[in-house]
Amino acid sequence: MQKPLAKDELRKGSPDEPVCEEALSIVNPSTGLANDYLNVFNEILLVLEFLPSMPEMTDEALAWQPRSYCEYFERSNIPGARHALQAYDMVDPGVRRKFESVLSRLTQIVLEAQKTLAAESASPDYPESITLSCEKTAEAMRVGLAYVSRLINEGVAANRSDDANRPDTLEANGY
Repeated sequence: MQKPLAKDELRKGSPDEPVCEEALSIVNPSTGLANDYLNVFNEILLVLEFLPSMPEMTDEALAWQPRSYCEYFERSNIPGARHALQAYDMVDPGVRRKFESVLSRLTQIVLEAQKTLAAESASPDYPESITLSCEKTAEAMRVGLAYVSRLINEGVAANRSDDANRPDTLEANGY
């Protein structure tokens, strides 16, 4: 596991400036990652879960666009966003690779769900025709989001060997 980020690494500018409290509030100093980014996926997850019973959310689900971690914080107005970007540059390369790999798979899952949704939305059986698809998508997303959350908060998130055959493991969900 990487060394914790020093408060000096989260300063506003020069070493003489105080630590930016906003940065400390969103960036985990142990990993250099921020949970706020997961909102990109949590929001579409909620939409997909409600979609079978709320088909009026179809346009919202289809309008979702992926955003990378950096894009999210570059466009964000939340306090500490700039510092989240600075901290990301210092994330342990191994943690960062796994983090980005799982995020890439999450993005792929949502894009595949959007294709299914677009094809099914004109069906006379819609929204019932997407119920199972939305459930499977949500399940796969929850596995990835739980893993990424552990990466953000702990820096490690390997599957336990005794969990290898469970359907909610990363491997079972294409991660």
